[in-house]
Amino acid sequence: MQLSDAAFQDIRKAVHSLCGIVISVDKQYLVKSRLEAILKSNGLPSYEALVQRLNQPGSRPLQDQVIEAITTKETSFNRDGHPYDELRRTVLMDLASRLIERKASPRLFSPKVRIWCAAVATGQEAYSVAMAVTDFLAARPGLGLTPDDFPILASDISCNALATAREGRYTTAELGRGLNHDQRDRFFRQENGAWVVAPSLRRMVEFRPLNLVQPLPNLGTFDLILCRNLLIYFDESTRRRLCQGLHAALNPQGLLLVGAAESLYGVSDAFEAERLGNTVVHRKS
Repeated sequence: MQLSDAAFQDIRKAVHSLCGIVISVDKQYLVKSRLEAILKSNGLPSYEALVQRLNQPGSRPLQDQVIEAITTKETSFNRDGHPYDELRRTVLMDLASRLIERKASPRLFSPKVRIWCAAVATGQEAYSVAMAVTDFLAARPGLGLTPDDFPILASDISCNALATAREGRYTTAELGRGLNHDQRDRFFRQENGAWVVAPSLRRMVEFRPLNLVQPLPNLGTFDLILCRNLLIYFDESTRRRLCQGLHAALNPQGLLLVGAAESLYGVSDAFEAERLGNTVVHRKS
């Protein structure tokens, strides 16, 4: 089935409208390969018919199928390594200190350290944060804090990815990307050829579907937001709009962590960049 240049441009516009992703002009072959099965399963005779159907009332199920097909779900445990080292070394201590102050006057803010993994894909990022929190607390029993004090909200636009995340079952190859043997043995168990995340980690994380380019629902406010390796897929106006929403969702002095290859330069001046070891964090100013 042929994908004409005109239909490709219409699909690029539709995808950008649906989820903010900018499909580069050299990815026509990729779009064709990812959407061809959707045409067949929905009885659509052409890509032009797909575009027409996407714009009709009641097309939400089809829109979701397109989003699932187009979005990238590339992720790994402890991605880039150093951000999670820095969580254990400095960031969580910063947040814990503020939590202890909050507990003395809980009417000001929630007496919890609230963490949001905004684009969690199949869950590895959220569970990596949960492992970091667990290790941090185990090394500092004198703080008198527990994992219940560090709830993690994990969101993604892909319902299929979130289903995998909730199940918490991963292959040996997936664990091998970022986890050492000690972490694997402490936080996972083998079951029917897969590795299943420990209940202690699963209890720390709440998963929910969320489209970040739509107006954000009232999620409350957070002390730490991870929005890693997502901004690179958006155009400048979408990045700015998203950063405004993330800024509004942070508590005063809250921290935003983006991907190692991402920068807020020219996107938002509402944060102060701080270098912690090899990691740059962005503090709400």
